[in-house]
Amino acid sequence: MNQFRPVKNTWQLQEAKNAFSAVAERAARDQPQIVTKHGRPHVVIMSVKDWRRAAPAGKSVLATLRACPGDLTALDLTRSRELPRELPL
Repeated sequence: MNQFRPVKNTWQLQEAKNAFSAVAERAARDQPQIVTKHGRPHVVIMSVKDWRRAAPAGKSVLATLRACPGDLTALDLTRSRELPRELPL
């Protein structure tokens, strides 16, 4: 008899702490694991593969500036030559 048994993916915080290896293994093998605190979702433990797929691709500063819709030629990007102010310590 081949019966479908869903994989557990929700853990109470104390339970997750006590079985962290199992939680991490299930996250790596099956699906992200949700840890609850006081009955509410608190954190998600997921595989690096899933995390990389879900994380937005980072843009470089240059790519971000190039994508800016405004006119960047008016920006004054020269560095100040002033000395830092003195603070009493």
